[in-house]
Amino acid sequence: MRETADLNGFEANYEDGVLEVEGNGETVSRKLNHARIDVEVKDGEVVFSSDESNKTVKSILGTFRSHVQNMVDGLEDEHVYQMKGVYAHFPMDIDVENDQVVIGNFMGERNPRKVDIAEGAEVSVNGEDLEIRGADKEAVGLTAGRIEQACKKGNRDPRTFQDGVYITDKGEKE
Repeated sequence: MRETADLNGFEANYEDGVLEVEGNGETVSRKLNHARIDVEVKDGEVVFSSDESNKTVKSILGTFRSHVQNMVDGLEDEHVYQMKGVYAHFPMDIDVENDQVVIGNFMGERNPRKVDIAEGAEVSVNGEDLEIRGADKEAVGLTAGRIEQACKKGNRDPRTFQDGVYITDKGEKE
């Protein structure tokens, strides 16, 4: 059984279970190794192969191909998530400091909530709107998820307390 992922002119290197794809001045790497799957880079493609032919192996091959496609798509055109800060009574402040997103005055709290930005993602803030972008889809999604989870309201009714920072657009490609 065999699957291939086209690199669209980007260069790739596979060593010690880690696939690195380079292009447009950026590098995206991902650990892709499994006991049942062989990975090799040749002729502008990443080839995944296995001696077995069952449902589990087919799903792993498809997942690996999708990961490589996401890496190539991110290098061609960055992945972008849009987020919006929503509040009813206490105006929250959202800032980026060093490698963290700082959400201040959330629901009137004195201590700001801090979220680490994953390596490979960049966050820009414009008022209550956030934009997270990067070539690594996982880093962008992980950062957005962390920000959303940092605004959990605890033991309060979500129908009444709708304050938080929410993902509004994932910038899906067609």
